[in-house]
Amino acid sequence: MSIVADGWISGISPLDGRNLEKVRVSSPVEVAAAVEKATQAQEKWAKQPIRERAQIVEKAGCHLMSHADEIAAILHLELGKPLTDTYAVDLGSAPEVFHYYARHAANFLRSETVHFNPVKFPRKHGKIERLPHGVVSLITPWNYPVSIPLHNLVPALIAGNSVILKPSEYAARTTSVLYRLLSEGLPEGLLGLVQGDGATGEALLRADVNYVVFVGGALAGKAVARLAAEKLIPVSLELGGKDAAIVLEDADLDRAANGIAWAGFVNAGQSCAGVERVYVVEAVAEAFKQKLVQVAQSLKVGDDTAAPGSVDIGPLSNPRQFALARDQVNQAVQAGAILDCGGEMRGEGLFYRPAVLSNVNSTMSLMQEETFGPVVPVQVVPDEASAIQEANRTCYGLTGSVWTRDLARGERVAGQLQVGVATVNNHMFSGAAPQAPWMGQANSGYGVQNSKLALLAMTRPRLLVVDAHRTPRELWWLPNDRAMHDLGRGMLLTQGAFKAAPLKWLGLYLKLLRGVAFRLAWQRRRNHPS
Repeated sequence: MSIVADGWISGISPLDGRNLEKVRVSSPVEVAAAVEKATQAQEKWAKQPIRERAQIVEKAGCHLMSHADEIAAILHLELGKPLTDTYAVDLGSAPEVFHYYARHAANFLRSETVHFNPVKFPRKHGKIERLPHGVVSLITPWNYPVSIPLHNLVPALIAGNSVILKPSEYAARTTSVLYRLLSEGLPEGLLGLVQGDGATGEALLRADVNYVVFVGGALAGKAVARLAAEKLIPVSLELGGKDAAIVLEDADLDRAANGIAWAGFVNAGQSCAGVERVYVVEAVAEAFKQKLVQVAQSLKVGDDTAAPGSVDIGPLSNPRQFALARDQVNQAVQAGAILDCGGEMRGEGLFYRPAVLSNVNSTMSLMQEETFGPVVPVQVVPDEASAIQEANRTCYGLTGSVWTRDLARGERVAGQLQVGVATVNNHMFSGAAPQAPWMGQANSGYGVQNSKLALLAMTRPRLLVVDAHRTPRELWWLPNDRAMHDLGRGMLLTQGAFKAAPLKWLGLYLKLLRGVAFRLAWQRRRNHPS
């Protein structure tokens, strides 16, 4: 847990309640100074060729990975993550992120040629360039405080931007280490760090930043969007989810139970795209539930400091999240749900055994509001159509999955889910793959992370046109005359009649040529009166 008070971020470890090192909150003056420093660094950085920028960023990534043990230790202490997860989940995708963008950025950001109609616009050519926004403000959550920043700041930097990183106050210490290690391999001022809560985030948005990436909750995301709108700066929002998994009657139930348990319980269920609702067809509902409960009960919960690899699920990261998960489960049970396994653990730390609930319905908050804890409710539906309808009964739209042995059927059903990422026989894993775009809809936000699309989003397009035409005037330039009127009308009618009436088009085309000739003759007389 972290608390912001009197200019400091204090906190305790969710593992055992020990006090964490205090972190100083950045003042508004310090925020503005960081942005100014980043602005100056970015101007020089953007002038370097893309391949040079990519090499520098990738080298900084190698330096970061060489200190993986230091990052893992602070992740474990500050957020309670099992040590295995710190390496395999939070840090696991980092090498590929650096390598992917370093390898492909120059090709992805290559200028695109624009071809003009040679009759209307002779001797003109253009190209679409991709230019960096400038200073990118990156506001990130506490649940994945290494992987989420890296998946965003790597393409931002390689695209030619500077980045100001503002982490959640719950991940202040982890992000400080991440920032220090990365900065050691980057030009001075290119990467900045500001610390604090929502007030610091607001100060950052009110400074002279040029692009905003926000990853977090829907309410905070809407506030960020309003502030960005006031300044007319673009924003990317990756918000929460209430993601559903559909288990059809022909599913491989062992794979479905294991896969859904992973997606629902990994990181103590604190994943924006984790499975938080399951809709299983009645014919296999009981068999699936038994397998899911069996998997959940086999997972080891606790602190693996003394024995790395001995724990599957760590504590929830802060008391607020612990209380939310506990209260949603208790309310559902009071409303008639059955807690088949799991629940609160007594003693030190914010530990909660992976919970599976049945006899749930869509009226319960557990099925409507984001839980962000190791809780998987299972609702029985009569058939495929009902499963799709229930899965889409949400204000969110991040990810969803379908579990079936019939891959064609799975693809068809997944295609009907109102989400940004739909998966068959798996869930959530593609967020770790930098080549696969990651996005949501509705209250899950807009914008994109990962892939070429994310790199392009870190830039703005500019059209550059070169005109090699040497006549004193263009055909369409002022002043007007009857020839220009006939020419404009003829061009419009000719294009409209080409497919509808070929013979009529031929007559119109001849008139059009005559109009062009008259207009050119008029221009020649005007340009050369003698």
